[in-house]
Amino acid sequence: MKRTILLLGLLLTTAAAAAQPRIRVEHGPYLLNVTDEGFTVVWSSTADAAGWVELAPDDGSHFYAAERPKFRDSHLGRQRIGRMHSVRVSGLKPGTTYRYRIMQRGVVLNEGNKRVILDEGFGSDILKHKPYTVTTLDPAQEKVDFWVVNDIHSRDSVFRLLIRSAPKEKPDFVCLNGDLATQIETPETLWDACLASASEILTPAGIPLAAVRGNHENRGVCSGCWSDFFPSPTGETYYTFRRGPVFFLVLDGCEDKPYSDIRYYGLGDWDAYRQREAAWLKEIVRSEEFRTAPVRIVLIHMIPGGEASWYGEQQIRRLFVPELVGKGIDLMLCGHYHRYQWIDDGSRGVDFPILVNSNNDCLRVSADAKGIDLKVVNTAGAVIKQHRIDKKNK
Repeated sequence: MKRTILLLGLLLTTAAAAAQPRIRVEHGPYLLNVTDEGFTVVWSSTADAAGWVELAPDDGSHFYAAERPKFRDSHLGRQRIGRMHSVRVSGLKPGTTYRYRIMQRGVVLNEGNKRVILDEGFGSDILKHKPYTVTTLDPAQEKVDFWVVNDIHSRDSVFRLLIRSAPKEKPDFVCLNGDLATQIETPETLWDACLASASEILTPAGIPLAAVRGNHENRGVCSGCWSDFFPSPTGETYYTFRRGPVFFLVLDGCEDKPYSDIRYYGLGDWDAYRQREAAWLKEIVRSEEFRTAPVRIVLIHMIPGGEASWYGEQQIRRLFVPELVGKGIDLMLCGHYHRYQWIDDGSRGVDFPILVNSNNDCLRVSADAKGIDLKVVNTAGAVIKQHRIDKKNK
């Protein structure tokens, strides 16, 4: 009798599981951290699931022609269960194009060690659509082209106008230089702000993102989820990467007001975070990779402080600028002010030019060992500002 009851219970559970709607991809994917040997893929599902990426060479074969290697969303040897998925694909060849698709199996029932029931799985439909593609970096690349947008503040329609021609013009990556939203109140905030559109427009063209945290991403119930959306090589919001001749320094200026400000409810700890970041920066500028790079560009949302600047900018000047001056930095790119500025008079305590991009324009940058060309392009696609930095031995 007991055995019959157990069997009946199992059948009922299985039937209930089969009746559940299939858990689908909700948002994404988009690409991050593309290197000469790998890349990261991020997406979200409609409910808890276990995710993975399947990889195939771009050799003309059908994706189903062979068993494709799987790279799983895992941590400490166990697949992660959740709605956000981040998969690192590694061990690849430099300068090589690959095809990939995202896959997941939804969790219908999770009773821990007792029982876990997964659905049949769902992901990229490679029968109706071509697989996504990505090209690993070529160490011999001599020129890099990238775009920068900032201070979108959830104005997705403006974001779409700024990046709409990217699939045709093929920048190497698009940098999101902070304040994508005014605050992150739910897991949907960043998707609605611009990431759903980035996934729709950029991912099919194989164009990755690079992300810089702005001051507004420190606010809101879900502000702590930034790293779920933008995992970095360091595990922090500050990191470096190399693209062609350029060594990129991604810095986080944190909040613009003192952490004791009433709107932070006593939860801020940005002074300590900036101090740890400054210690890390000191070591980075001593590294062989930094010192031997033909071009060095800093990406940071807030600008180093001037005479009338707020607290956060003053801390950037106090902690970061001493580690950057005299180190051969060619350019710093910022946002935050919502208006264009070109600063090359040393008023911010630096020995390199600073371009502050507005919140309504896209900055397009081309850099090689000879110099850097910058164009500010508005939503109509017109070039409204231009600069040229001839490379000097620093």
